[in-house]
Amino acid sequence: MAKFEGSKSLRMSNALDQVQRIQDQVHSLIERYRLAIGELESQAATVASLTQELAQERKKVADLRSEIEQLRLLMAFNGSQEERRALKLQLNEWVREINKCVAQLNA
Repeated sequence: MAKFEGSKSLRMSNALDQVQRIQDQVHSLIERYRLAIGELESQAATVASLTQELAQERKKVADLRSEIEQLRLLMAFNGSQEERRALKLQLNEWVREINKCVAQLNA
């Protein structure tokens, strides 16, 4: 009977060891999950910040392109005959684009 009790005690000890290992694994997984969530939140904040920065840079690019166009116009008015001719061609192109837009609006 002592042998049976020893065997039972050994199985109980093994079962408790297995339960402890499973608990340790669960705690480890929970900690890894929390770290992953923290990293994900950090990366999401970085993405949001970079998205906002990109929008600002795109606005700057649009503003600079507009400024370039204005400078080209000024240079054309004050420039040589060839520059005035280029301005006239550009103005004609813009008029055609405006006419296309008006035609689409009327359709």
